[in-house]
Amino acid sequence: MDTMPYQQPAPAQRNDPQYIAYLEQRIAALESRLPATKVVAPGFWTRAFAIWGHNLLAQTVVSIVLGVVFMLISLLFAGGIAAMLGPVLENASYY
Repeated sequence: MDTMPYQQPAPAQRNDPQYIAYLEQRIAALESRLPATKVVAPGFWTRAFAIWGHNLLAQTVVSIVLGVVFMLISLLFAGGIAAMLGPVLENASYY
């Protein structure tokens, strides 16, 4: 069974100095377009802590939003329960 039914032919070797210079210019242009952030820094630990910081910030924002939503839901639920049980507890007779 053939695992790669659409094999691409090997690209032609381009040893032309003009083509290599063109590619080097393209690489330099692409590298200059990279954002000035530590996420694309050359050092491993710098990148690792930058990614960790981004994840921590995103997790904090999501948890604050979810915390507010769940707090509102719990207040609505508690208010509904209090509204239901209020008259029952007021009319209860104590012996």
